[in-house]
Amino acid sequence: MVDPKRPSVFLFIGIEDYLAEKAIDDLRSSVMDDASKELDYKIFYGQEQTSREILDCVKTFPFSAKRRLVVVKDCERISEEDTARLIDYMKRPSNTAYLVLRTKDETFLKENPEVGRYVTVRRFGAFSDYELKGWIRQFFSLRSKSIDEEALTSLKELYGQSISLLVQELEKLVTSVGSRPDIRMADVEELSVRIVAKSAFDLTYFIGRKSLDDALSLIHDLMLRGKKTFEIIGLLSWHMNRLLRAKRLQEKGESDSSILNVLRVSRLQAREFLRQAGFFSTAQIESKLKTLLEADIDIKRSKFDPRLVLEFACLRLCL
Repeated sequence: MVDPKRPSVFLFIGIEDYLAEKAIDDLRSSVMDDASKELDYKIFYGQEQTSREILDCVKTFPFSAKRRLVVVKDCERISEEDTARLIDYMKRPSNTAYLVLRTKDETFLKENPEVGRYVTVRRFGAFSDYELKGWIRQFFSLRSKSIDEEALTSLKELYGQSISLLVQELEKLVTSVGSRPDIRMADVEELSVRIVAKSAFDLTYFIGRKSLDDALSLIHDLMLRGKKTFEIIGLLSWHMNRLLRAKRLQEKGESDSSILNVLRVSRLQAREFLRQAGFFSTAQIESKLKTLLEADIDIKRSKFDPRLVLEFACLRLCL
C-alpha cells in the first residue's frame, strides 16, 4: 500500500519503460480498483496538453477511488510557462490525487532543479548485467522455477535490451516447460534461438562482407515481419557476443569442435559460424558491440527515429 503521508507528486526518470509502467500500475492499484480506472485514472502527454488541462484533472475530486491518479508522459516537452504552473502546484498539492511526471532522462530535473524539493524521484535506468541476471532469476523464482547459467546468459543477450520484450519471452518459457521446475538451455533454444538465429547469421554475413544494401534490405524485411528495432539490435548483439566468445576461446587454443560444443552451435550452422568468426578480429567485434549498445541507448531515449538510428548503426557496422 502507498503511504498516505508521502508526497503527492512523483517524478519517474529512466529509459526502462516496463519498470516505470509497473511502478505506475502498482501506484494505481493502491488507490483504485478496475471499476474506478475509467473515471479516476488519466494519462496526458507533455507536448499535447497544457498545464491548465492537467491541473483541472488533478484537482477534480475522485469519483470512487481513494485518490485520482494523473500521469504526464514526456514531461520534458511541457512549455516553460506550463512547467512553472506545475511547480506552483507541487508546493501545495492536492491530497485527493497523485500526479506522476514521466521522462526518459534527467533533462527535466536539470532544467528545473527546484522540482526535487517537492516530489518523490524514482529512477528506472538500464540494469547492469549482474542486476539483469538477478532480476531474471527472481522472475522465475517467484513462479517456482529455476534457470541454468547458460540459458540465463542466452536470454540476457537476446532480449536484455528491452525488459518488456524479455518479460514476454520469460512468460512463454514458464508456459512451455509446464510443471517442470527448471529452465534449461534447450528450452531457450526451442522457443527463441532457432527463430532468430538465421536472421542473425544472415545479417552478420552481410556486415562481414560490408554489403550495406543487403544488410539494410534484411533489416527492412524483418521490420515488415513485425520485428522491432530493439529486437533486431538484440538478436545481432546476441550473435556478435557468441562470435566474441568464440574468438576468445580460439585465442586460448581451443579446437573448433570444442568451441562449437561450448557455444552449442548446431551442426547445420557450424561451418558458417566458424567462417563468420573469421570475418572479424576480437577488437572489431568489441567495436561493433559498442556501436550496437550506443544505438540501443539512443532508441530507448527516443531522441531520434528508431529506424534511422538502426540504419545509421548498420552503416557504421559495415564500414
